[in-house]
Amino acid sequence: MRRRAFTLIELLVVIAIIAVMIALLLPAVQAAREAARRVASTNNLKQMGLALHNYESTHSVFPSHGGSTGTGFSVFARILPFMEQAAILNTMNFNLAVTTTPPVFSFVPAQTTSAATVVAAFLCPSDGQPPFYPNYYFSAATAGTGYIANAGSGTGTYYDMRYPTDGVFWNNSATRIADITDGTTNTMFLSQCLLGLGQDTTGPTPMRRDRQIANIASQVSPSKVAPGGYTPAMNNPDLTPLAAGATSWSGTRGAAWIVGTEAMVGFNAYLPPNSKTADVYGHGIGWLSARGPHPGGVLTLNGDGGVRFVKDSINLATWRALATRAGGEVISADAL
Repeated sequence: MRRRAFTLIELLVVIAIIAVMIALLLPAVQAAREAARRVASTNNLKQMGLALHNYESTHSVFPSHGGSTGTGFSVFARILPFMEQAAILNTMNFNLAVTTTPPVFSFVPAQTTSAATVVAAFLCPSDGQPPFYPNYYFSAATAGTGYIANAGSGTGTYYDMRYPTDGVFWNNSATRIADITDGTTNTMFLSQCLLGLGQDTTGPTPMRRDRQIANIASQVSPSKVAPGGYTPAMNNPDLTPLAAGATSWSGTRGAAWIVGTEAMVGFNAYLPPNSKTADVYGHGIGWLSARGPHPGGVLTLNGDGGVRFVKDSINLATWRALATRAGGEVISADAL
Protein backbone atom coordinates (compact mmCIF):
# COMPACT_ATOMS: atom_id res chain seq x y z
CA MET A 1 0.00 0.00 0.00
CA ARG A 2 1.40 3.35 -1.02
CA ARG A 3 2.05 5.99 1.69
CA ARG A 4 -0.43 8.86 1.48
CA ALA A 5 1.17 12.30 0.95
CA PHE A 6 0.18 15.45 2.81
CA THR A 7 -2.96 17.02 1.53
CA LEU A 8 -3.07 20.75 0.89
CA ILE A 9 -5.30 21.24 3.92
CA GLU A 10 -2.87 19.38 6.18
CA LEU A 11 0.03 21.44 4.85
CA LEU A 12 -1.87 24.66 5.52
CA VAL A 13 -2.66 23.50 9.06
CA VAL A 14 1.02 22.82 9.73
CA ILE A 15 1.99 26.22 8.33
CA ALA A 16 -0.68 27.87 10.48
CA ILE A 17 0.60 26.09 13.61
CA ILE A 18 4.16 27.21 12.87
CA ALA A 19 2.97 30.78 12.29
CA VAL A 20 1.12 30.78 15.62
CA MET A 21 4.18 29.44 17.41
CA ILE A 22 6.35 32.15 15.86
CA ALA A 23 3.79 34.80 16.81
CA LEU A 24 3.84 33.54 20.40
CA LEU A 25 7.61 33.21 20.65
CA LEU A 26 8.67 36.40 18.86
CA PRO A 27 7.49 38.83 21.58
CA ALA A 28 9.25 36.70 24.19
CA VAL A 29 12.48 36.76 22.18
CA GLN A 30 12.18 40.50 21.66
CA ALA A 31 11.50 41.03 25.37
CA ALA A 32 14.55 38.94 26.27
CA ARG A 33 16.73 40.96 23.92
CA GLU A 34 15.44 44.24 25.34
CA ALA A 35 16.07 42.99 28.87
CA ALA A 36 19.65 42.16 27.90
CA ARG A 37 20.12 45.60 26.34
CA ARG A 38 18.73 47.25 29.46
CA VAL A 39 21.19 45.31 31.60
CA ALA A 40 24.01 46.49 29.32
CA SER A 41 22.82 50.09 29.66
CA THR A 42 22.63 49.67 33.43
CA ASN A 43 26.22 48.47 33.43
CA ASN A 44 27.26 51.51 31.38
CA LEU A 45 25.74 53.79 34.01
CA LYS A 46 27.38 51.88 36.84
CA GLN A 47 30.74 52.21 35.10
CA MET A 48 30.22 55.96 34.78
CA GLY A 49 29.11 56.14 38.40
CA LEU A 50 32.35 54.52 39.51
CA ALA A 51 34.31 56.94 37.31
CA LEU A 52 32.47 59.91 38.83
CA HIS A 53 33.38 58.82 42.34
CA ASN A 54 36.98 58.14 41.37
CA TYR A 55 37.08 61.65 39.92
CA GLU A 56 35.69 63.01 43.19
CA SER A 57 38.25 61.04 45.20
CA THR A 58 41.02 62.61 43.12
CA HIS A 59 39.72 66.18 42.91
CA SER A 60 37.48 66.41 46.03
CA VAL A 61 34.61 67.60 43.80
CA PHE A 62 32.52 66.07 41.05
CA PRO A 63 33.33 67.25 37.51
CA SER A 64 31.80 70.41 36.13
CA HIS A 65 29.61 70.42 33.07
CA GLY A 66 31.00 72.83 30.50
CA GLY A 67 32.58 76.22 31.00
CA SER A 68 31.42 79.79 31.40
CA THR A 69 31.28 80.42 27.65
CA GLY A 70 29.94 77.03 26.61
CA THR A 71 33.37 75.97 25.38
CA GLY A 72 34.18 73.53 28.17
CA PHE A 73 34.29 69.77 28.40
CA SER A 74 31.24 67.77 29.41
CA VAL A 75 31.01 65.59 32.50
CA PHE A 76 31.52 62.59 30.22
CA ALA A 77 34.74 63.94 28.77
CA ARG A 78 36.09 64.71 32.23
CA ILE A 79 35.57 61.17 33.56
CA LEU A 80 37.33 59.46 30.64
CA PRO A 81 40.64 59.27 32.57
CA PHE A 82 38.82 57.04 35.06
CA MET A 83 37.25 54.74 32.46
CA GLU A 84 40.34 53.10 30.93
CA GLN A 85 39.97 55.02 27.68
CA ALA A 86 43.66 55.68 27.04
CA ALA A 87 43.33 55.66 23.25
CA ILE A 88 40.85 58.55 23.31
CA LEU A 89 42.71 60.43 26.03
CA ASN A 90 45.78 60.51 23.83
CA THR A 91 43.80 62.55 21.29
CA MET A 92 42.49 65.12 23.81
CA ASN A 93 44.02 68.21 25.38
CA PHE A 94 42.34 69.22 28.63
CA ASN A 95 44.49 72.34 28.77
CA LEU A 96 42.58 73.79 25.83
CA ALA A 97 38.90 74.57 25.31
CA VAL A 98 36.69 72.24 23.28
CA THR A 99 35.41 74.97 20.98
CA THR A 100 36.28 78.52 20.10
CA THR A 101 34.29 81.44 21.50
CA PRO A 102 31.85 83.73 19.65
CA PRO A 103 31.40 85.21 17.14
CA VAL A 104 32.68 82.09 15.36
CA PHE A 105 32.07 78.71 16.94
CA SER A 106 34.23 75.80 15.81
CA PHE A 107 36.08 72.91 17.36
CA VAL A 108 39.58 73.59 18.59
CA PRO A 109 41.77 71.56 16.18
CA ALA A 110 43.36 69.58 19.02
CA GLN A 111 39.93 68.15 19.97
CA THR A 112 38.53 67.13 16.57
CA THR A 113 39.75 63.53 16.65
CA SER A 114 38.34 62.79 20.09
CA ALA A 115 35.08 64.60 19.31
CA ALA A 116 34.48 62.19 16.43
CA THR A 117 35.38 59.03 18.36
CA VAL A 118 32.46 56.79 19.29
CA VAL A 119 32.64 55.59 22.91
CA ALA A 120 30.61 52.41 23.37
CA ALA A 121 30.16 53.01 27.11
CA PHE A 122 28.38 56.29 26.32
CA LEU A 123 25.72 54.59 24.18
CA CYS A 124 22.56 52.71 25.11
CA PRO A 125 22.31 49.57 22.93
CA SER A 126 18.52 49.93 22.73
CA ASP A 127 18.73 53.19 20.78
CA GLY A 128 18.80 52.43 17.07
CA GLN A 129 19.78 55.95 16.01
CA PRO A 130 23.30 56.08 14.46
CA PRO A 131 25.68 57.69 17.01
CA PHE A 132 28.02 59.28 14.48
CA TYR A 133 27.29 62.72 13.02
CA PRO A 134 29.64 63.37 10.07
CA ASN A 135 28.91 67.03 9.44
CA TYR A 136 26.36 68.53 11.80
CA TYR A 137 27.57 70.31 14.93
CA PHE A 138 29.82 73.23 13.91
CA SER A 139 30.08 71.49 10.51
CA ALA A 140 32.40 68.91 12.05
CA ALA A 141 32.24 65.20 12.81
CA THR A 142 31.00 64.28 16.28
CA ALA A 143 30.12 61.13 18.20
CA GLY A 144 27.00 61.07 20.33
CA THR A 145 25.93 59.86 23.76
CA GLY A 146 22.71 58.39 25.07
CA TYR A 147 23.34 59.62 28.61
CA ILE A 148 22.88 63.07 30.13
CA ALA A 149 23.87 64.88 33.32
CA ASN A 150 21.44 66.18 35.96
CA ALA A 151 21.26 69.98 35.96
CA GLY A 152 18.40 70.19 38.47
CA SER A 153 14.64 70.58 38.66
CA GLY A 154 14.30 73.16 35.89
CA THR A 155 11.83 75.11 38.03
CA GLY A 156 12.12 78.85 38.57
CA THR A 157 15.40 80.01 37.08
CA TYR A 158 17.08 76.64 37.50
CA TYR A 159 16.69 75.86 33.81
CA ASP A 160 19.67 78.16 33.16
CA MET A 161 22.71 75.89 33.48
CA ARG A 162 25.12 78.78 32.97
CA TYR A 163 24.58 79.59 36.66
CA PRO A 164 24.32 77.40 39.79
CA THR A 165 21.20 75.26 39.78
CA ASP A 166 19.59 73.02 42.38
CA GLY A 167 21.04 69.96 40.65
CA VAL A 168 24.50 68.41 40.59
CA PHE A 169 26.09 69.63 37.35
CA TRP A 170 26.16 73.04 35.66
CA ASN A 171 28.73 75.26 33.98
CA ASN A 172 31.84 75.47 36.17
CA SER A 173 30.14 73.53 38.99
CA ALA A 174 32.25 72.06 41.79
CA THR A 175 29.74 69.97 43.72
CA ARG A 176 31.06 68.09 46.75
CA ILE A 177 29.51 65.04 48.36
CA ALA A 178 28.85 67.20 51.42
CA ASP A 179 26.71 69.48 49.24
CA ILE A 180 24.30 66.63 48.49
CA THR A 181 22.34 66.88 51.72
CA ASP A 182 19.32 65.07 50.26
CA GLY A 183 21.48 61.95 50.27
CA THR A 184 23.20 60.36 47.31
CA THR A 185 20.60 57.58 47.13
CA ASN A 186 17.87 60.16 46.51
CA THR A 187 19.80 62.34 44.06
CA MET A 188 20.13 61.61 40.36
CA PHE A 189 23.48 62.11 38.68
CA LEU A 190 22.80 60.83 35.16
CA SER A 191 19.89 59.64 33.05
CA GLN A 192 19.15 58.91 29.40
CA CYS A 193 18.36 60.79 26.22
CA LEU A 194 17.42 59.67 22.74
CA LEU A 195 20.10 60.50 20.21
CA GLY A 196 19.18 63.51 18.10
CA LEU A 197 18.52 63.27 14.39
CA GLY A 198 21.59 65.29 13.48
CA GLN A 199 19.58 67.76 11.44
CA ASP A 200 17.36 70.76 12.07
CA THR A 201 13.91 71.27 10.59
CA THR A 202 11.89 74.44 10.15
CA GLY A 203 8.26 75.12 10.92
CA PRO A 204 6.02 74.20 13.86
CA THR A 205 6.03 70.44 13.22
CA PRO A 206 9.05 68.31 14.17
CA MET A 207 10.19 65.18 12.37
CA ARG A 208 10.49 63.36 15.71
CA ARG A 209 9.27 65.19 18.80
CA ASP A 210 11.15 62.81 21.10
CA ARG A 211 14.48 63.36 19.30
CA GLN A 212 14.27 67.07 18.58
CA ILE A 213 14.09 70.27 20.64
CA ALA A 214 11.66 73.10 19.92
CA ASN A 215 13.75 76.21 19.31
CA ILE A 216 12.02 79.34 20.67
CA ALA A 217 14.89 81.76 20.03
CA SER A 218 12.60 83.89 17.87
CA GLN A 219 10.10 84.26 20.75
CA VAL A 220 12.56 85.42 23.42
CA SER A 221 15.71 87.49 23.77
CA PRO A 222 18.80 86.30 25.63
CA SER A 223 19.21 88.04 28.97
CA LYS A 224 22.49 88.81 30.71
CA VAL A 225 20.71 89.10 34.04
CA ALA A 226 21.81 86.10 36.07
CA PRO A 227 20.20 83.69 36.27
CA GLY A 228 17.12 83.25 34.13
CA GLY A 229 18.31 83.44 30.60
CA TYR A 230 15.42 85.12 28.82
CA THR A 231 13.61 88.39 28.38
CA PRO A 232 10.73 88.28 29.13
CA ALA A 233 11.31 86.10 32.21
CA MET A 234 10.38 82.45 31.69
CA ASN A 235 9.90 80.95 35.14
CA ASN A 236 7.81 77.75 35.21
CA PRO A 237 6.33 78.28 31.73
CA ASP A 238 3.68 76.28 29.91
CA LEU A 239 5.84 74.60 27.28
CA THR A 240 3.03 73.48 24.99
CA PRO A 241 2.28 76.89 23.42
CA LEU A 242 5.99 77.70 23.33
CA ALA A 243 6.68 74.55 21.34
CA ALA A 244 3.72 75.29 19.07
CA GLY A 245 5.29 78.64 18.22
CA ALA A 246 8.72 77.22 17.49
CA THR A 247 10.14 78.23 14.13
CA SER A 248 12.63 75.38 14.03
CA TRP A 249 13.43 72.06 15.68
CA SER A 250 16.96 71.12 16.66
CA GLY A 251 18.54 67.68 16.35
CA THR A 252 21.45 68.36 18.71
CA ARG A 253 20.30 66.18 21.61
CA GLY A 254 23.16 63.89 22.58
CA ALA A 255 25.00 64.67 19.34
CA ALA A 256 28.43 65.26 20.92
CA TRP A 257 29.55 63.61 24.15
CA ILE A 258 32.56 65.90 24.44
CA VAL A 259 30.76 69.26 24.62
CA GLY A 260 29.37 70.44 27.97
CA THR A 261 26.24 72.25 26.82
CA GLU A 262 22.80 71.76 28.33
CA ALA A 263 21.07 71.10 25.02
CA MET A 264 23.67 68.53 24.08
CA VAL A 265 24.19 66.43 27.21
CA GLY A 266 22.30 67.97 30.14
CA PHE A 267 18.78 67.54 31.47
CA ASN A 268 16.44 68.91 34.08
CA ALA A 269 13.31 67.47 35.67
CA TYR A 270 10.84 70.15 34.63
CA LEU A 271 9.10 67.55 32.46
CA PRO A 272 8.54 63.93 33.52
CA PRO A 273 10.47 61.12 31.83
CA ASN A 274 9.53 60.52 28.19
CA SER A 275 7.07 63.41 28.33
CA LYS A 276 4.66 63.85 25.45
CA THR A 277 5.40 67.58 25.74
CA ALA A 278 8.36 68.56 23.61
CA ASP A 279 11.65 69.77 25.02
CA VAL A 280 12.03 73.53 24.56
CA TYR A 281 15.10 75.75 24.39
CA GLY A 282 16.41 78.98 22.97
CA HIS A 283 19.88 80.49 22.81
CA GLY A 284 21.26 77.26 24.22
CA ILE A 285 19.23 76.92 27.44
CA GLY A 286 15.82 75.57 28.35
CA TRP A 287 13.70 72.70 29.61
CA LEU A 288 15.25 69.44 28.49
CA SER A 289 13.91 66.16 29.78
CA ALA A 290 15.17 62.61 30.22
CA ARG A 291 14.02 60.32 27.44
CA GLY A 292 15.03 56.74 26.77
CA PRO A 293 14.47 53.82 24.41
CA HIS A 294 13.27 51.42 27.12
CA PRO A 295 9.48 50.97 27.26
CA GLY A 296 7.78 52.63 30.22
CA GLY A 297 10.56 54.70 31.73
CA VAL A 298 14.21 55.72 31.91
CA LEU A 299 17.30 54.53 33.74
CA THR A 300 18.90 56.89 36.24
CA LEU A 301 22.26 56.76 37.97
CA ASN A 302 22.00 57.76 41.62
CA GLY A 303 24.75 59.50 43.52
CA ASP A 304 25.49 56.34 45.48
CA GLY A 305 26.35 54.49 42.27
CA GLY A 306 23.10 52.57 42.10
CA VAL A 307 20.91 52.48 39.00
CA ARG A 308 17.14 52.86 39.16
CA PHE A 309 14.46 52.40 36.49
CA VAL A 310 12.07 55.33 36.87
CA LYS A 311 8.63 54.90 35.35
CA ASP A 312 7.08 57.49 33.07
CA SER A 313 4.15 57.64 35.50
CA ILE A 314 6.25 58.87 38.44
CA ASN A 315 4.73 61.78 40.35
CA LEU A 316 6.24 64.98 38.94
CA ALA A 317 7.05 66.36 42.40
CA THR A 318 8.94 63.17 43.23
CA TRP A 319 10.81 63.29 39.92
CA ARG A 320 11.87 66.86 40.57
CA ALA A 321 12.89 65.97 44.12
CA LEU A 322 15.25 63.33 42.72
CA ALA A 323 16.89 66.07 40.64
CA THR A 324 17.71 68.36 43.57
CA ARG A 325 20.81 67.91 45.70
CA ALA A 326 19.64 69.84 48.77
CA GLY A 327 15.91 70.44 48.47
CA GLY A 328 15.05 68.70 51.72
CA GLU A 329 12.29 66.65 50.12
CA VAL A 330 11.24 63.37 51.70
CA ILE A 331 11.08 60.58 49.13
CA SER A 332 9.45 57.34 50.17
CA ALA A 333 10.18 54.02 48.51
CA ASP A 334 6.51 53.78 47.54
CA ALA A 335 6.84 56.94 45.44
CA LEU A 336 9.42 55.36 43.14
